[in-house]
Amino acid sequence: MDPKQVQLTIIQIDNYGPWTTTLGNDREHQLQILQSNLYSMLEESFAAKNGLIFYNRFDEMLALTNGVTKEEHLEIQERAQDEFPISTSMGVGVARTPFEAQARASKLLQKAGSAQSAKRKSVLACERTLSLTEAYVQVMHIDVDGVTRKMTDRASAYETSLNIMSLYADLMRLFKQYGALLFFIGGDNFMGVANGVSEDLISGILQGYMSENLQLKCGVGIASTGRKAAELATMNLEQIRNERNNFILTASSL
Repeated sequence: MDPKQVQLTIIQIDNYGPWTTTLGNDREHQLQILQSNLYSMLEESFAAKNGLIFYNRFDEMLALTNGVTKEEHLEIQERAQDEFPISTSMGVGVARTPFEAQARASKLLQKAGSAQSAKRKSVLACERTLSLTEAYVQVMHIDVDGVTRKMTDRASAYETSLNIMSLYADLMRLFKQYGALLFFIGGDNFMGVANGVSEDLISGILQGYMSENLQLKCGVGIASTGRKAAELATMNLEQIRNERNNFILTASSL
């Protein structure tokens, strides 16, 4: 068995589209509150098990769940159902690359029923989970240098967001070619799951976007769990910020 595999979980709100219409037209604020509170609860629950969750499309999230068992997924589902007026279904995928893992998780969930089907409720579609002895994840923490000075304090808020989101979309497409995933995590920061992508390749992709007006920094962390890998990646990013003599650093706890 390949020891270098990663486990990803897709979380979808069940029957969300049809359910939202039952709230009437003055519902958007209610939905935004529900989505943010659900995300907070799920982040807390998975982080307690050394996982890490990212927004995907607000009614759908993606979690790094190395070492999180099927029973622990069920516990989190039950908590969500107890605390919210909706249920969630989850698909768990295991593969060598993050993109392949989420694709497998997506297919398992799709086979269980449509995201807008009233018949699908609290499904856990899972063929297997990874033990920590066979799990591995490489996380990137990417920072755009000087956004406050160069954009936030000079351009309008919307123009700054447009520049950041344009960069985000470009980097998502580039890293996807190598089986890696990238997520916007707020401000001018991105976090990626990049098993098997070498530091040289990461460096080459980021350098392709470097210019006089755009500088990128990247910390990389490698560990058996998502939370630990993210911690190492952030540690390296902070070292780059403090020392300013690198733009990419890697650390491993394996």
